[in-house]
Amino acid sequence: MTLREAVLRSLRNARRGFLVLAVWGLWPAAALEAQDPVPSDSVIALGELIVSALRAPTSVREVPGNVTTVTREELRLSAAQTLQDVLQEVPGLNFRFPFQAGVAHPSWQAVTLRGLGGTAASRTLVLVDGVPLNDPYFGWVRWSQVPVEVIERIEIVRGGATVSWGSQSLAGVVHVITRSGGGGGFSAGVQGGSQSTFRGDAMASFGDDRAGGYVAGEFFDSDGYILTEPSLRGAVDIPSASSHGALRAKVEFQAGDRLRIHAQGNYFDQDKDNATPLRNNTTEAGFGQVGATLTTGEASTLAFNAYLQSQTYVNSFSGVGTGRNSEEPSISQDVPSSGVGANLVWSGGGFALGADFLRATGDATERYLYRDGAFTRQRETGGDQTLFGLFVQGHNDLGERWRLWTGARLDVWQNSSGSRHILNTTDGSVLTDDAFEDRSGTQFSSNIGLLFDASERVAMRLNLHTGLRVPTLNELYKPFRAAGNVVNESNAALNPERVSGAEIGVDLQPDPSVLVRLTGFLANVRDAITDVTIQEAETSGVIQPCGFVAAGGVCRRRDNVGTFWSAGIETEIELRPSAAWLLAVNHQYNPTEVTDAPGRPDLIGNEVQGSPTHRAMLRVGHVDPTTLEVVATARYLGTRFDNDLNTGEIAGSFLVDLRFRRQLTSRLSAFASVQNLFDAIAEMSHDANGFIRVGAPRTLIGGLRVRLGG
Repeated sequence: MTLREAVLRSLRNARRGFLVLAVWGLWPAAALEAQDPVPSDSVIALGELIVSALRAPTSVREVPGNVTTVTREELRLSAAQTLQDVLQEVPGLNFRFPFQAGVAHPSWQAVTLRGLGGTAASRTLVLVDGVPLNDPYFGWVRWSQVPVEVIERIEIVRGGATVSWGSQSLAGVVHVITRSGGGGGFSAGVQGGSQSTFRGDAMASFGDDRAGGYVAGEFFDSDGYILTEPSLRGAVDIPSASSHGALRAKVEFQAGDRLRIHAQGNYFDQDKDNATPLRNNTTEAGFGQVGATLTTGEASTLAFNAYLQSQTYVNSFSGVGTGRNSEEPSISQDVPSSGVGANLVWSGGGFALGADFLRATGDATERYLYRDGAFTRQRETGGDQTLFGLFVQGHNDLGERWRLWTGARLDVWQNSSGSRHILNTTDGSVLTDDAFEDRSGTQFSSNIGLLFDASERVAMRLNLHTGLRVPTLNELYKPFRAAGNVVNESNAALNPERVSGAEIGVDLQPDPSVLVRLTGFLANVRDAITDVTIQEAETSGVIQPCGFVAAGGVCRRRDNVGTFWSAGIETEIELRPSAAWLLAVNHQYNPTEVTDAPGRPDLIGNEVQGSPTHRAMLRVGHVDPTTLEVVATARYLGTRFDNDLNTGEIAGSFLVDLRFRRQLTSRLSAFASVQNLFDAIAEMSHDANGFIRVGAPRTLIGGLRVRLGG
């Protein structure tokens, strides 16, 4: 039995265990805490939230950019089932195609902020306790790797954060902070509902003054739903089933008065059926991290972290015939990849100085061009990428009310060992044997910010920044095929994207129970990488550089299209008239436009693909845990385009979710949620040829959670 099989078997057997624990939790135990602390009747003050996403602990009020913190209370009140579901409620955060993580193909799950969308590669860095969650080869994010139960809080830094975190954070940073061991305890949950969905999780924590940590696991299984829009469905359209298992462990140890050591690891295994019988993918991934923090003075520390990421991604895809009643294999992929990274950061006295390093490597073996029952071509691509950066940032107080932030960074990047080999598998002949030229470069980035505390109730902020994103190995070297007979060619000559941005904002707290944040922003991205349409195929044939493209398909190539801008206004309002009631509303107005496209005047004036002009969220809730908690969340996602030509318009959608929770005993709580209450048909993608995928129908989930100890 392989490790993967053993893990999945043990997680499936855990279902009975979760039910036993739930029954045990019905026993009275008044001395045991069973819920998160009840919030006070005021909004959490900005000065009290600690933000680690800037690599030095800083309160939100002291950061010159717009930072959102999702707390444990908000996680508890949300109807979200996954980390991705939680983030869809954050203003300004966009997914390439916002399907639920359980049904989404990995390439649909790329995330970005403030309209800086485009390709399967994320322009936003996602971290878990300081370790990148972005795939080192593809750049996308597998959101199910992080069970919601282990999350302590989520910090979202909008706007460029490349001075602190480097190339992967052109649009911003999402930093997930997991729970510490604390005083020890145990929790377990079991839930099920629509689409034969089952989710079970457990977490055991331990700790004292010197050491602490946790071990956690999650198993998920669902039959899924049919993604194809109802009027377009044919015989090949089946539910997009999914299952995964995740194990995670973390330990911290105080080795003396000045040194703290930590380590953590994660194992993740996922199987997905991608909406037709011949389309499926599997992922097996893991990472390990070790690090230490040394207190070097009364208010200074030196922190070191090293980590290893490793994953194997296997994917099968098909071409669907007219009427969607038949299909045949189109490509089979096997992509192992890995990343090794480290960072060293000194911080103290309002300053941080550091260095970071990441080396990614990956190889893809693909079989394609299916003829007479067999693939006739085999393509092998791969390469290495090295990123290294040095940065310094800090602040100075200019009197009692003003604070100046400055930062600078030097990035060095290298793409090497890029290659492509194509074989004719029918006779063994070599059709292509290319070795791409090694490329390297350096880039200087900077930021400057200004904070003004006008009064205890009003604070103003200004931030200017520059940054870059180096293209991923996937964008450089690996072509791919997508639904609708889309063929997308890679481009080894891609240059890094560069961004210049600005934002200005005001935070208002006229009353302890009211918080208003208004932010205006502008970003200009040069050498923007996008999937550029070369030609649409009226009949089957060869279109260069894509090769064979079936009738009705499209040939695209990743390219530095030119320049686009993204501008907008973010509005966030939170009201807490009492400890039992909450009202939160946010809205983002965010138009985008391509302003320069050398050789492609037809793209000038178009919107950035996948970026809606309007997003909004409204949440109303009664959150007194001594009675029935009820929270309603409404989300609006505006129209946006599926491609660079703006010919596939994705319709806007309005969805309403409900969440119920009741504390049954001091140990046991029950919860239920309804996602998409009104069973709306929400478009998630809309190809130029008219093929539409939709979001989940009304989904009902219910479950129990038992908590023992802290």
